[in-house]
Amino acid sequence: MINYYKILGLENYASVAVVKVAYKKLIKQYHPDVSSDPDAEEMARYLNLAKDFLGNQESKDNYDRQLKLAYLIEINRLKSKSKLKENKYWKSLSVDERKSRVDEAHKIKIKEKYEKSLSIFPLPYRLIGIIIFLIWGLQIMFSNYFLNYTANAYIWVVLGYFIFGGTLAVSASEAYTYLTTKSLHKPIRLNFERWIAVSFVSLLVIGIVGVSILNSVRKSYLISNDFDYTTAIIDFERSSLDRLIVSYEVNQNEYIKRMDVSFNEVVKLSKNRIVLRFARINPLICEVVLKSDSVKFNNPKFLE
Repeated sequence: MINYYKILGLENYASVAVVKVAYKKLIKQYHPDVSSDPDAEEMARYLNLAKDFLGNQESKDNYDRQLKLAYLIEINRLKSKSKLKENKYWKSLSVDERKSRVDEAHKIKIKEKYEKSLSIFPLPYRLIGIIIFLIWGLQIMFSNYFLNYTANAYIWVVLGYFIFGGTLAVSASEAYTYLTTKSLHKPIRLNFERWIAVSFVSLLVIGIVGVSILNSVRKSYLISNDFDYTTAIIDFERSSLDRLIVSYEVNQNEYIKRMDVSFNEVVKLSKNRIVLRFARINPLICEVVLKSDSVKFNNPKFLE
């Protein structure tokens, strides 16, 4: 289909007024009576056709619809042709070559997104943020290791684990994206995907186990060197033979603890009471006094 807008030197779908101005200008230039150009007669004929098709609104609207349809048909033809060539090329590749092309395309997309994000939030700030959140998560886990038997206490523990684990996951993603981007410029011999996965799991386990070990050492030291005794009341409705739920008061603060100990092993007092040894610095750090302990409970404060 002939594009008369291009003959007039206009953009597609220009207005009737603009068409008339362009026509008058060009017909003066190419009219056979005034032009010595050997193609002047043919050019004048096309200019007159352009005027017939585009010179009034009704014929122009009809022509515009046909032009749009012609463009759509051409676009679909080119797409089909391109897709056919792409399919032929794709089928000519081996399985390994296809996988390599897909991996490369995936890495290029990652690189583009990563470089765009770096312009908004540079790498040094990301590293500082990761370190801060890792320390914060560990601190919450460490500080709330010894739980009061309430929902709020467990929420804080879960929050600590979530911050620590989530930050490790973010750092693993950051490392993967960074190394993937670098691998586009220079091949990396190290299997960094596996290395990142192993590091993530290792650091997660080290963090959780490390907090547990540190708190075990802290409990052992405080219970042995800076402790006191108090009595606790057993909540038999929530307890079992090998797990006791007890409540006790220290310095006018009430605590509820779950003690993983058998009822038959503890030193029992009247009125469903037992004896606890607790750390003065944090009464949540405590243990039940067992019958096997060598401590003699003849202190009047434990008696009726």
